[in-house]
Amino acid sequence: MDPLRAERIYDRQADLLARLLEDIWAVVGTGQPLDAHLSRFYHGHPEFGSRDRRLFSGTLFSYFRWKGWMDLITKRPDAACVFSHLLEATEINPAIVRLATRAGRPETILIPLGTLSVPEKAIQLGTITGKELNLEQLVPSWILSLLPETNRNRLIEAFQNPPPTWLRSRSGERDALLAAIRNQGVEPISHPMLPSAASVPRGINLRSLPRPLRDRVDVQDLASQITGLICAPQPGQRWWDACCGSGGKTLYLAEIGGETVSLLATDIRPTILGELERRMRETGFRNIKTAVWDGVGESPPEGEFDGILLDAPCSGTGTWHRNPDARWRICSERVAQLAELQARLLDACSARLAPGGTLIYATCSILPIENEQVVANFLAASPEFAPVPFTNPLDHTPCPGQLRIQPWEGPCNGMFIAKLARRSGQTDN
Repeated sequence: MDPLRAERIYDRQADLLARLLEDIWAVVGTGQPLDAHLSRFYHGHPEFGSRDRRLFSGTLFSYFRWKGWMDLITKRPDAACVFSHLLEATEINPAIVRLATRAGRPETILIPLGTLSVPEKAIQLGTITGKELNLEQLVPSWILSLLPETNRNRLIEAFQNPPPTWLRSRSGERDALLAAIRNQGVEPISHPMLPSAASVPRGINLRSLPRPLRDRVDVQDLASQITGLICAPQPGQRWWDACCGSGGKTLYLAEIGGETVSLLATDIRPTILGELERRMRETGFRNIKTAVWDGVGESPPEGEFDGILLDAPCSGTGTWHRNPDARWRICSERVAQLAELQARLLDACSARLAPGGTLIYATCSILPIENEQVVANFLAASPEFAPVPFTNPLDHTPCPGQLRIQPWEGPCNGMFIAKLARRSGQTDN
């Protein structure tokens, strides 16, 4: 590339990056997700190529991942972009060099810190900036009292390390999927315990896979796949996925249970049910029905179910390494509201479980207030229900009815899963 043209490109990227950070912080501060806003921004600016987008998205996600430190170090968006980039970089982008100059930071500070551990980053960045940095500064202060004391520091460190992208191949397609990904110059990592699961680096373009194969692979986090395996629907059973979202778990339940399992998928959002219906058409599943259900404002669907999956709305704290802006879009009051909603949803869903049936309660939260406490309160008020022991699909160890998947396992999303059953011969009045 012509050197003068390259200089102009780097200057333009530097200008836009600092401006983007100011604009996006205002948007995220109103509760809007970063990825959704960036998607709209790129859609309105098709002139930005893949190189621009990688720089912008990478730096902005890094900023929100390390925002706790950035707030202590600088109030300048250009300097915040520089330090956020350094914390995850293995080499320095030329646009960042220009931003450092504009922020009055010497080039001697431009040392990539991406390969260091989080405690090492705290020491190095603290030395550069003259600030005393620690792990607890990386999360909102309100969450510290809600985190389990065991592994608290390890949890915060895990929030700073984004997990890979997990794929789930359909039955019999794993080898073809792995071969196709290798043909793209990427080496996938097969999970040793889950035959359908493989991970690839973040940002891989799955659209480059051959079309027939692309339609038979789903992007589905490892923790979500584990939830489906714990549900384990059997042929001929009737299951209800109560808060199905876009239906990743619904489709997996349909595959596990086979053609004779009957599935009802409900959600409060008609538009997201439309996404599930599109995926159903593409995948050819005909044993799934969809319906809008608002959760607590109306009665649950009629009839009894052999199995119910309640993947309840939650704080999403188990995904904070994947969605770093989310930690700055929620407060303790909202978590308390969610715990109340989860309890109400669990009561509503349990009323439709057949005697001897299986009820799975799951969240992508790592907070006991949304998990163990919700289940304990439910069991105390519902003596006809009891925990069901099961085997952890990750390592084949026994679980006494509950499993907490930590973010560093996999690594993947943090997840809580409880398996309950209604004792045979007992139903609600």
